[in-house]
Amino acid sequence: MHKNKNILDATGNALNGIKELIQEKSARRELLLIVLSVSFFCYKPNVYTVLIAVLSLVLLAVEALNTALEKTCDLITVEQHPEIKKIKDLGAAAVFIIVLTIALIFIRYLSPFF
Repeated sequence: MHKNKNILDATGNALNGIKELIQEKSARRELLLIVLSVSFFCYKPNVYTVLIAVLSLVLLAVEALNTALEKTCDLITVEQHPEIKKIKDLGAAAVFIIVLTIALIFIRYLSPFF
């Protein structure tokens, strides 16, 4: 593996990472969320739809980091280890916190309709 020598190399590496990420079932669900959130933003742009769209992209980025963390842990050992479980659980918690934040903002967005 070589270091990124220019912007094209860095872009190629990022696109390879996105290809790898899309193979994850959870990332595909999050891509659906991005499509929905951008649709809401296009339909009725306001602060809530902007927040939902941006946080959906942040969610995908956190999912990429969580996937990288899990793959790194699996390279260390595939055996059950309590400390590695904690590491993976912390990564899952980061994803969950973003999902919860999106849900709360979406509930606030829908609250005038109730």
